[in-house]
Amino acid sequence: MKTKEEIRRYLDARFSPSEDDMVQIVQNDFERILNSAASCALITIEGAMPILAEQLRTELETLHIEADLDVIVKVSYHPVSEISFDDLCSLLTVIHEFAPQVNIVWGCGTDAKLAETDFSILLLIGTSAE
Repeated sequence: MKTKEEIRRYLDARFSPSEDDMVQIVQNDFERILNSAASCALITIEGAMPILAEQLRTELETLHIEADLDVIVKVSYHPVSEISFDDLCSLLTVIHEFAPQVNIVWGCGTDAKLAETDFSILLLIGTSAE
């Protein structure tokens, strides 16, 4: 697991300073969890559906989540592709399998660096003090 400062540095490298689209998840959304959580875990996955959902399930299994938490999820796709509502629901369902009471803030955006058939997930989990 990375420290909060390592996660901050990673996010600084991922987000451009000009990201201010109100419908997307932006770096400030991640900062809210980093500033308020007792501890954090960052999951980043890239690939095609439905393999992406299975990779997410595998990553969440290794965390053994048991505390109160908040989650920020940013799902990205190539600008010439689309993401279906069913794909988004399957990703959110995977998160709820491991943390049924979790508060999730999520959004979608485009990322020209992705392959046209791939998606990426940037997921930050913040846990409260136990």
